[in-house]
Amino acid sequence: MPILGEIMLRTIVIFNQVLLILLLIPLPLIVGCRTSGENPAEDALSVLLHSGDLELIDEVPLRFETHHVQGLDLTEQFYFVTAVDKEQKQGWLFKIHKHNASLHSKKELTDGTLIHPGGVQFDGRYLWVPNAEYRRESRTTIYGVDPNSLEIRRSFPVDDHIGAIASDGKNHLHGVNWDALHFYTWDLDGRRINKVDSPTSIAYQDIKYFGGKLLCSGHKGDDSVIDIIDPENCTLVKRINLPRYDRKNTLSREGMSFNGNLYFLPDDGPDSHIMIFTLD
Repeated sequence: MPILGEIMLRTIVIFNQVLLILLLIPLPLIVGCRTSGENPAEDALSVLLHSGDLELIDEVPLRFETHHVQGLDLTEQFYFVTAVDKEQKQGWLFKIHKHNASLHSKKELTDGTLIHPGGVQFDGRYLWVPNAEYRRESRTTIYGVDPNSLEIRRSFPVDDHIGAIASDGKNHLHGVNWDALHFYTWDLDGRRINKVDSPTSIAYQDIKYFGGKLLCSGHKGDDSVIDIIDPENCTLVKRINLPRYDRKNTLSREGMSFNGNLYFLPDDGPDSHIMIFTLD
């Protein structure tokens, strides 16, 4: 019996050791594996960084008067567009159904001489909108807008014409002024953290913070581009030259958004179309 007991004990020990080895072997594979889509922003930005080929997959006509369009962003169900009614001297924010491009609701942003809302970005909580006087070196109020009600929840003033704004979704906002001569950074209370010269001569019309970089769409003459800029040191990482299409304006003339596909809103009403591109 002592011999049998010793054999059984050794068998149990060996079994436990084998079981432990079997349990440990897959762990490095599991820990080291990151499935596609775990960080969709990073994945989408990687595609943009390594591709410059755009394929037009849809053109969405907006089914209402959009006036002089400015900024564009989107959520799962809605597009958001800012615009200026030059004739009436009014600034507008439009909320648009994605499924049929009809107008869901709108909010007038006019505040005295502040009639020029610009490039916008939704950060998961607020839609950030700059509303400026319609002239360079003027003044702006930055709004944090509730995307459901379109009510203004936060605001702060800026002593310059801010033409587009982007949010990192955490603590900072980035903006560019008229013709994007300067890049600004603020905290959410409007305290200015930085102001630097643009690393390029492109007049950016809309900017988005995505995957740690700023996607800046704009133009210089007939050249239409998206520049990827590192906000940490305000340097150009990559330039994507955009193709010409049979539209009145170049693609990056006004609104732009990105969620893995690229969205452009180049033309004013009554012929405003959102043009959607995939990246090859």
